[in-house]
Amino acid sequence: MDIAIAHNSGSEDYRVPLTPGAVGSITKAGNNVYLLQGAGTASGYSDREYELKGANIVYSSEEIYKRGDLLVSVSSPSMEALSFINNKTVVMSFLHLAVASEKYLELLIEKEITSIGFEVISDENCELPLEVSTGEIAGALSVQIAANYLQSNMGGKGILLGGAPGIEPAKVLIIGAGSVGRTAAKIAAAIGAEVLIVDRNVRKLRQIEDTIGMGISTGFSSIHGLSDWIKDADVVIGAVYLKGAKSPVVVTEEMVSSMKKGSIIIDLSIDQGGCVETSRRTTLSSPIFEYKGIIHYCVPNIPSLAAKASSQALSHALYQYIIQMSQHGSDFLKNIPDIARGTYTHKGKITMKVLAELFRKEYFPIEGLL
Repeated sequence: MDIAIAHNSGSEDYRVPLTPGAVGSITKAGNNVYLLQGAGTASGYSDREYELKGANIVYSSEEIYKRGDLLVSVSSPSMEALSFINNKTVVMSFLHLAVASEKYLELLIEKEITSIGFEVISDENCELPLEVSTGEIAGALSVQIAANYLQSNMGGKGILLGGAPGIEPAKVLIIGAGSVGRTAAKIAAAIGAEVLIVDRNVRKLRQIEDTIGMGISTGFSSIHGLSDWIKDADVVIGAVYLKGAKSPVVVTEEMVSSMKKGSIIIDLSIDQGGCVETSRRTTLSSPIFEYKGIIHYCVPNIPSLAAKASSQALSHALYQYIIQMSQHGSDFLKNIPDIARGTYTHKGKITMKVLAELFRKEYFPIEGLL
């Protein structure tokens, strides 16, 4: 299999989907790997390291998109890049098609591209191995970000996340008890913050109490509950995720308006549209905005702040799938259920029900196309 590793320089994402070590395993399995020049540089990996593991360096963005039977990248290819990609190519990336334009989706369909979203690849237990691998890093980083923006010089309240002797800690409200929320809760509690994590899934809340234990309170997420809790929160971390769907808005503008000035909202659901009504996408170079005195941090690719760690985590989860795909050839969707469950489009059809419903298009179960 010819595998191309692309990088969208305009995406302000510093990660690379496969490390040199992973590339070495893939080439040893008999595959050809092509890497866009400099794709791993921001993650601390030189072109030479990839060459030593068997990769071929490509110097043109247009060429890299045409090279592979399988194209892998961290950020989704741009519309221009899609126009370069050969028909019926397999594309794997953080695609987040629920918030893509209809034109983007239609181009995937027109070119009969098999589009596979890292964020929706799932195993038989409905776990999301690639989403979790980087999501946990996002959860950890969100606590560092919160501590930074609580500082007086950043426009925050001028308080310490973990408090100090005789000084109470910050109150942190985390919405969503998945892997992202759990990681954020664990780290915030370890620092000494007063942490409340809420979710509508009592099983997840029970798991947190059983595994993390002391220092974290749990609550059942409801409109009236959130309305009360959010008023006292110094930090709100939104970590709501529904596979393949737009994130539901669970924090209203009215709730945001009830918060105290200098408080912080970090919307980790922004890559799927955001779970806070007042959120809008920001960038790593311009990460915040204020709404009625409340700081909003809404960067969709937060894990890129720890590019090397995030690249390693993603690569560890991804390369085994790629080796399996190369072993099964064109029949890989028949033989790798995890990948089949993470496929948005195939053979010019939408194969994910929630996406078809969102765009009001016909849905085709992938089993019927194999």
